[in-house]
Amino acid sequence: MFKKGQVKIGTVIILVIIALLIGIVGTYFSVKPKKTKLTPYAGKQVDIIMNNNGMNFVGTIVYPSNIDKPCPGVLLLPGFMGERDELPVVNTYVPAEGSRPQGMWERTALKLAEAGYVSLRIDYRGSGKSEGYWQDTTVTGELSDAKVALKYLSENPAVDKNKLAVCGLSLGGALASCMSNEPLVKVVVLWSAAPDLDILNIFLSPDQKIELESKGIVTFSLPWGETTTLKKAFFDSTKELHPIDEISKFKGPLLDICGTNDALVAPQPQQAQKFIDAHNGEEKLVVLDADHTFDNFVGPEKIDQAINETINWLNTYLKP
Repeated sequence: MFKKGQVKIGTVIILVIIALLIGIVGTYFSVKPKKTKLTPYAGKQVDIIMNNNGMNFVGTIVYPSNIDKPCPGVLLLPGFMGERDELPVVNTYVPAEGSRPQGMWERTALKLAEAGYVSLRIDYRGSGKSEGYWQDTTVTGELSDAKVALKYLSENPAVDKNKLAVCGLSLGGALASCMSNEPLVKVVVLWSAAPDLDILNIFLSPDQKIELESKGIVTFSLPWGETTTLKKAFFDSTKELHPIDEISKFKGPLLDICGTNDALVAPQPQQAQKFIDAHNGEEKLVVLDADHTFDNFVGPEKIDQAINETINWLNTYLKP
């Protein structure tokens, strides 16, 4: 039996314990766990650094403004001598940077973000702001960079690694075709893609071929007026990649866009048709009344057509 004083003290202790328990339970239910942000950079373009075989190369990721779950991702691959923004598009502007024109891939990336896609575009090693020298470039090295970039994109928390596409322009299109055997790649999009990489016969004169064989390096002019210098390793590496053979093994959706006035990968649409004929799966060939880079030096109209076709294709297979 408890004495009177002991009963009162015991009652007080019990009441205190009950109050504490109520407070703890109330706090638990009133404080909701915060949502983890998929990215702190929603709606932003962010420059990043990757590493391949001990050398750094750079890229730019663009995020949609609203990200409430992992988004589909797109890797954008530049063409020969191209950098991550790609060629400027006449009559487009970037007000925050002195009203300079947008690059083709920059414009594409921003429109992809509006459609709900995270994109990554890159400067291959030896190009743009990446480490290395351009004259040491090889197409196999660029393909290796593209694979590293794809893995980087797949590991981004804002990206659904099961919904990845690769889109390439010109030589970048050939690389995209060669990446179709990567398990992460679910959709391939080609813009003016080169089905054959025999650049040696296209760009070099007979005398320059002899110079290349004897010196191992050559300086030559390109059809659009630029001059460049490359080593023999570049030309040798073009024989190691076979875009048509690779796309023939790809069973996923393929979109191929070309221009009838393409003077580099010509004639069109016959060159683009090679990819379509080799591919087994869902596919579409889009033929524009445009040049190799979709009239970027005229204005954005044809490029926007290519972008819209690309987004519609991606929506069909990555946002069912």
